Amino acid sequence: MEDQRPLPTFGIVPGAIVHAVVDGRHKEIMDLVEQTYRLHGTGGTINPPSYFLRFADRPRDRIIALPAALRGEEPVSGLKWISSFPGNLDAGIPRASAVLVLNDAETGYPFACLESSIISAVRTAASAAVAARSLSRTGKEPTRVGFIGAGLIARYLHEYLVASGTEFAEIGVYDLERSYAEAQAAQLRATHPHVTVHDTAEQLIRGSDLVVLATTAGEPYLHETSWFEHHPLVLNVSLRDLDPDIILDSVNIVDDVEHVLQANTSVHLAEQRTGDRGFLHGTLYDVLTGRTEVPDDRTVVFSPFGLGALDLALGYFVHRQAVERGLTVDIPDFFHDTDRFHPPKSAAPHPPEALRPLELASGARERAVRRHRANPVPLDTSGRLVDLVKGWAEEQPERVAFVEGDDTVAYGPFFERVLEMRALLADQGCGAGDVVACVGDRCSDTAALFIALEDLGALYLPVDPAWPAARVAEVLRRGGSRYVVEYGRNAGGSRPAVRAHDPGADRAAVPGGGKGEPRYIIFTSGSTGRPKGAVVDRTGMMNHLWAKVHDLGLTADDAVAFTAPLVFDISVWQMLAPLLVGGRVVVFPDEVMLFPRRIFNALERTETTVAEVVPSLATVLAQEAGRNTDRTPLPALRWLISTGEELVPSLAERLLTVLPHARLMNAYGPTECSDDVTHHVVTAADLGRNRLPVGQPIANAVLYVLVHDPDTGTWDAAEPGRAGELFVGGVPVGHGYVGDAAATSGAFHRDTLDPGSPTGRLYRTGDLARIDEDGVHYLGRTDRQVKVGGVRLELGEVEAVLSRHPEVESCAVSVAADAGGRPELVAHYVAPGEPRTDDLRNHLSAALPAAMVPKRWVRLAAMPLTGNGKVDHRSLPGRQDRAEAP
Repeated sequence: MEDQRPLPTFGIVPGAIVHAVVDGRHKEIMDLVEQTYRLHGTGGTINPPSYFLRFADRPRDRIIALPAALRGEEPVSGLKWISSFPGNLDAGIPRASAVLVLNDAETGYPFACLESSIISAVRTAASAAVAARSLSRTGKEPTRVGFIGAGLIARYLHEYLVASGTEFAEIGVYDLERSYAEAQAAQLRATHPHVTVHDTAEQLIRGSDLVVLATTAGEPYLHETSWFEHHPLVLNVSLRDLDPDIILDSVNIVDDVEHVLQANTSVHLAEQRTGDRGFLHGTLYDVLTGRTEVPDDRTVVFSPFGLGALDLALGYFVHRQAVERGLTVDIPDFFHDTDRFHPPKSAAPHPPEALRPLELASGARERAVRRHRANPVPLDTSGRLVDLVKGWAEEQPERVAFVEGDDTVAYGPFFERVLEMRALLADQGCGAGDVVACVGDRCSDTAALFIALEDLGALYLPVDPAWPAARVAEVLRRGGSRYVVEYGRNAGGSRPAVRAHDPGADRAAVPGGGKGEPRYIIFTSGSTGRPKGAVVDRTGMMNHLWAKVHDLGLTADDAVAFTAPLVFDISVWQMLAPLLVGGRVVVFPDEVMLFPRRIFNALERTETTVAEVVPSLATVLAQEAGRNTDRTPLPALRWLISTGEELVPSLAERLLTVLPHARLMNAYGPTECSDDVTHHVVTAADLGRNRLPVGQPIANAVLYVLVHDPDTGTWDAAEPGRAGELFVGGVPVGHGYVGDAAATSGAFHRDTLDPGSPTGRLYRTGDLARIDEDGVHYLGRTDRQVKVGGVRLELGEVEAVLSRHPEVESCAVSVAADAGGRPELVAHYVAPGEPRTDDLRNHLSAALPAAMVPKRWVRLAAMPLTGNGKVDHRSLPGRQDRAEAP
């Protein structure tokens, strides 16, 4: 059974938006029309006969259905439904109205409905202009144009003829309703000096080299062949104006033979009269490709019935442009009761609905693109981990892949372990798209299990065995886990234990959009405390692994510390990136990670060259390094990377002082975007700042800083150097949150800023940032903005300044109520000595406004941390180790 496909979001594009998109894009649209003619000529379209809905009591009225499909790299299907009710003119409304429905090529579901009268008019005008450009005889380009019919189509035809490069010395206009002709002539005289309103059709035809027929005629009224004895080029757009005698006396070019020979068009009447089609000389495609040459001594008539494929191509173009600008009116719940059929089993969590675009202010896209930061790097993300590891196992099977205490695991045995894991999982029925919950210790088996799942096409979902049973149950349920694997100490033996959790479970839905293959799920706590399962794409993961190799210069000589909790995103690169280049992964078990001195000693003993830690752990490493005054601490260490929380300059300075031989990198990135998306190598010049930059984007990440206008609900690019909210685009962006459409909708958007986005997704980080010549500066969380005493301020800004005090080891600022119930700032800090509160307060007052200086001060023995080593801000208000009032 095939995987259930995602249903597209249904969007509406009103006429005003259609007009805004096509306005001024004449050449682009003419090129599109010509390309579609060429596609049609080579069989690249499906264009069945149009269907006419007629009414016996109203023979002039009709509604036409024009179905079509485009093949190729971006297939799409659709239907134009256009009415022609001439009596509308007497009621003061336009004769024609139209809508265009676009259908998804894979599911058949419609994804857009566009007001199509403008699309119809524009494609008609563009196709006529393409024909005029192709059919004009060399040396006899028309200089006198005459319009019979002075309606909307004639106006568009004039625009497109001018845009095609045709220059007219004279313009003539004729209409049965002279007032229409006079009105059009008045418009034309604004740009053309010689415009004539003719009294008869004969006068206009005899005085024109190019005759444009754009009327609502239902039968021929032009009968005299002698009027065309000067052999003009005739654009027979309205199709029924010409007597068959004129057709038979001319060279006839059509858009499609079968289509035009119907509905009593002039050429259809000529076929009925003669009984054959020999009077047709070819199609416009034949002319474009040189198969048919146009003589210069006969009248040439181009009769375009109007291909639905042209409407479809132009409508699809308009829709894409509207999406990029965030101008579609989306109706997320347009399709009702779509879950009445059970989705297939063992399906990867594909997005069931498209993401909403950002509402952009006018011109915002152009400004955002000018001010963004990107780092295109040609990385090969198509390879698989299993193949890369297999290569090292075959070439150098004895090479050490993992260091686990006093033991080592070479590449050869490690790859055998991967195959053993794969067979064990496959025997239980685990396959492509299954979500597998993995419960175990940090060890080489973790990586073997991950790679085995990759080879099966299943998704890795790490679960912390220390989690409460209720949380584990919720993660398994929301993650859609069909299997649970327990390994290491949790398995009770050397062989992993695989059990089916819910083999009949439906796949968990991941809202989103765009392309990709989900590879793993990391559940984060989120600001609400409710876990959210971020789904990371395979390409995003591989891009991040290779970016680490690229930026750190990883080689086979490197040993990377595997220190992160398995439910923390950095654990993925720590255990996998070294394997790409034949390096070593040094496993730090939990019993080591509990004690800073053990961590430090293990780094030294294993000659670890690269370690990534959170700032709280970096702080204790700096303390341990400072105690080693008789020798160089951690001599093998090449890189120390700080991530997970803000690295403050004071800590950076201590690290550079005690580890002068190691380079310090400040990294930043959300789990939702495959881990780190920026890197910055800290230098001595950075240490005088209040806040360190997080740097430039990693390979193939695209970063924007946008500002939200609450009055209009739109987003605009932040001015250079100004703060705004950070958005991430490009390869790293994941799919969304598994089983949580609401959370996905709030954080992920359709990438309308970059039409070439490899994922089509844009992630809203919720972080404040600014971009300047140094790259990106992290300024704290938007949800840590508070309002105290009527002043809106950022808690992270206060923390950044306080951390620069020489006696403050770490700090955090919260908001609590004073005795009168009013909010006030509370500073929490850890200091080895006994700094006076007045000194700390004066330190802040020298750099910050009075409203940003805390009123209450709490000295702590240690900062409360979450399981990932970050400061637990939610527990701060209850900490009163030593409080001092103002």
